[in-house]
This record gives sequence, C-alpha cells and structure tokens, in this order.
Amino acid sequence: EEEEEEEMGSSGKLYEAYNELHGLAQEFETPFDAPAVLVVGHQTDGKSALVEALMGFQFNHVGGGTKTRRPITLHMKYNPDCEVPLCRLVSDSDPTVVQVKSLQEIQVNVFHSLRLQRAR
Repeated sequence: EEEEEEEMGSSGKLYEAYNELHGLAQEFETPFDAPAVLVVGHQTDGKSALVEALMGFQFNHVGGGTKTRRPITLHMKYNPDCEVPLCRLVSDSDPTVVQVKSLQEIQVNVFHSLRLQRAR
C-alpha cells in the first residue's frame, strides 16, 4: 500500500512537471514535443471508444452506426485535485473562442448535434 502511494506521488510530480513545461512552451510560443496519440481507422472501427477507454470517461454518443463525424483533437491535463473532467471547447475557426463546459454538457451537445445530423 505504501508503494502504491509513493508511486502515485511520483506520477503526480511527473504530471505537474509536464504541465508546467507545456504551459511555459505555450507562454513563450516555443514548440513543445508532447506525447501524442493519433487514432486512424475506418468508420465504426471503434476509434472514439478506444480514446474514451484511455481517458477513462465517455464523451461521445454510444450506439450503432457512425457517431464521430469529423476529426477531434483532445488535450488532457492531469489535476490530482479534480474529481470530474473539466472540458474546454475551442473553435476550429478561431482558437481564441473557448467555451468551458462540464462533461455532461459536452455529452448533451454531442447528442443534439447527432440528432440534427440525422434530421437532414
């Protein structure tokens, strides 16, 4: 049990250091090689399900058929004090436009977008 706590503490420090480096790179507009995962596959191959499994929470609508209609970029930041995910939607056309939403609000947004697409 003590080993687990020690391991969690060192992981937390690693996440904090990474977050600080990433923040400084953005502040100084310096390229920063961040770990990245690119998921590519055919429609309905389970790309979003894989990403959701890695994140530990669902952000997309689940069910049969195609769900994710366009590319999605996700940036994750570790915060040991955060009990629920905090999501920021950044506009494709204007990256300065940011909306802060809860995971539940994101899920509702995805559901409504899917409904509108089906109505077309």
